[in-house]
Amino acid sequence: MEFQAAAPLDFMDVNVVPEQDVARLELEISHLQDEISALRSQQWCLDSKRKEALNRILDIKGSIRVFARVKPLIEERNRRKHEIVSSEAEKITVRSGGGKKEFCVDRVFDQMATQEDVFLEVEPILRSALDGHNVCIFAYGQTGTGKTFTMEGTNDRQGIVPRAIEELFHRTSLDKSGSFVFSMSMLEVYLGSLRDLLALKNSSYRTMEPSNKCVLNILAGGHGCVEIEGLTDVSISDVKLAKRLYARGKRARSTSWTSVNEASSRSHCLTRITITRTGDSEKGNGVVSKLWMIDLGGSERLLKTGATGQTMDEGKAINLSLSALGDVIFALKKKHGHIPFRNSKLTQLLSDSLGNGSKVLMIVHVSPSEDDLGETVCSLNFARRVRAIESNREHLHSEQELKKQKENSIAELNQQISATEEELEKLRTQIERTENLLLEKKKLVEDQKGSPRTPLVIQQIEVAESPQTMERPSSRQHCSSLPHFMTSTACSRHRQCGAGEMNQRLRKSRLGMVHSGDAFGSQSLSYSDPHPKLKPQYLKSKPAISETKVSKLRDFHCLQGLENNSYNSSDSKPVLSTRSRRITTSYPNYRATLYQHRRRMSDLT
Repeated sequence: MEFQAAAPLDFMDVNVVPEQDVARLELEISHLQDEISALRSQQWCLDSKRKEALNRILDIKGSIRVFARVKPLIEERNRRKHEIVSSEAEKITVRSGGGKKEFCVDRVFDQMATQEDVFLEVEPILRSALDGHNVCIFAYGQTGTGKTFTMEGTNDRQGIVPRAIEELFHRTSLDKSGSFVFSMSMLEVYLGSLRDLLALKNSSYRTMEPSNKCVLNILAGGHGCVEIEGLTDVSISDVKLAKRLYARGKRARSTSWTSVNEASSRSHCLTRITITRTGDSEKGNGVVSKLWMIDLGGSERLLKTGATGQTMDEGKAINLSLSALGDVIFALKKKHGHIPFRNSKLTQLLSDSLGNGSKVLMIVHVSPSEDDLGETVCSLNFARRVRAIESNREHLHSEQELKKQKENSIAELNQQISATEEELEKLRTQIERTENLLLEKKKLVEDQKGSPRTPLVIQQIEVAESPQTMERPSSRQHCSSLPHFMTSTACSRHRQCGAGEMNQRLRKSRLGMVHSGDAFGSQSLSYSDPHPKLKPQYLKSKPAISETKVSKLRDFHCLQGLENNSYNSSDSKPVLSTRSRRITTSYPNYRATLYQHRRRMSDLT
């Protein structure tokens, strides 16, 4: 076999963009960025239009809305007691002593209503919270009428709070116009004090033991905002974490047994989700809104409960705060100049979420049982006071005409919202497609700027058939890129120049050709032999080596030394195979050149 040096091969990256196309790509990138900016602006305008229509719908329905939910009777009690409550879509009637009383609300949920039916009416106000409005959802009623069930629910029938958490994350996953950050807090108002429900006794998260932390203070922040000093506020990144925190807060709530309810809530439980929206192209600062979901303590009469001691004190505190809440909502509905927020801790805490621009929804729970007639009437009277329909608007139109006008306006606005949402969905798709195209263009430009300016040159060695026979070990595939320790140095380049001069001398001397069998069968030279012994008579009997043979032989031994180079772990010396350890030659100067070349394998470069 004989080795011949072939022409170098040039390898070019086919993915590299020609330099003349870089300017064109940068121009396209600029156009795409302008297009995305215009689409974002159009998206913001459409989203503002949708928010305005939704806000108008809520204003028509009322910024303070009141629902009524009738608790289903247990079958055993239903057989003994007849029902005293009948309901229609927006009216509930209570029969007592041969007479009846009618109460009008915004929506009535009868005994057959499900948790899904209730949440369907709550969902629009949650979207208003995402739009930047403060929202309060209350559950009010006598103890044992299903307030906690409406707010919390069960594993298979979730209430408003867990459904609201899921809805918030679902809505924000669809809205790509901005980024949303949620944080969650839970506290209770117990005997006029604030208690943190997410604070733990120690740092161990696994114990989940609630702390008796009642040192929370209400502070007035800038622009009328209310801050709670020392309240635990946990950032929530997904639904699972939020539900886990909510379950922990529920376990820490104060409950006790009463004659009416075995697990009566003895405090007001408040769940707050703070929503921070950033990334709007038309707004520099983030928009912060609060969503309050409040399970109020049960209103009760001491004559019926027969409570004494601490239970009686808890009932009094609950009733006083509920009365103060009714006064505040009534004053807001009537647009009084003075709003009595400071009459209780509960109203003081919610002062920034009950005022102008806020949305309030109260669900009043009643029992259809005859035993609860007094509490049912009291709860519906509270609902009527909170609703506080202005009489000066009703005298212009009849009730039916006003209702029909509202329904028509709401239907038109709903159609407008649906059309706007369709346009927004098309814009989101177009923006996403344009952004993907922009990323591809940027990647092409970055690859062009980071690619090498010269092609990679790999020296190829061809193997040709030859009549010469020589034994050598099986070679490994030669890698074009050499390690650092095998690169050329100044000394190796100097020796390589010396080898070139020696070739010139050999060409002038015109020595005879060395026979291949004699050259490799007579005298040998070992890698480990620094002073080889030469036989003078051998030089006389052998012809000179031609320049071509010398070049080929040098290339062969250089490649053979590179392929068989390995290091022993014990003494770190080169270990060569038996056949590659001995090299024969007949010319001492050329032999010395090969010896130096074998010691420095970097001459390959």
